[in-house]
Amino acid sequence: MIPELVDIGAKRRVLPLGRYSCSFDDIRERYVPDDDENRSAIWEGLLTVVNLVRGTVGSIAELWIGGSFITSEENPHDIDVVFFFKEECIKSVDNRGAFLLNLLSGRYGHDRRLNSYVDSYMMVVPPTEFENDASRGYTPWRGYWDQFWSKTRFEDDDKRWLYPAAGYLEVMIDGYDD
Repeated sequence: MIPELVDIGAKRRVLPLGRYSCSFDDIRERYVPDDDENRSAIWEGLLTVVNLVRGTVGSIAELWIGGSFITSEENPHDIDVVFFFKEECIKSVDNRGAFLLNLLSGRYGHDRRLNSYVDSYMMVVPPTEFENDASRGYTPWRGYWDQFWSKTRFEDDDKRWLYPAAGYLEVMIDGYDD
């Protein structure tokens, strides 16, 4: 369930601090009014990207969604998403999948957009049963995204921007079970 937005003194009302599990239907119901063309276009852009990524890579474990789209911002420019992939899924992609993953990882430069509505990033989730090279980098990056999505914009000189203050959304797609 997505909680109500709260006023914490930021530029917009935001979700209370935390990660909230929800479905695509929950997000659409809360953030995409039928008469809002801008939010509808962003939403359709997200669904297009999710379908492209899933069709190309084969599986998406989950998404984390943050940014102005899930705030009280009347005219967000895009939706911010981190795709989480199981490590074994990534190892079996073809050339098309490798190209898409390289794009999401930023290997082709800073712009990770698969369309103008979705600012995309990715994380590879290694199995936790043993430590390997991938798992050593995973934990700090997962913490980075948790803190980054927990930030919100305040007035320019307000140092609260540096610390977690807002919530974000988590959508399980294919999950981590085999």
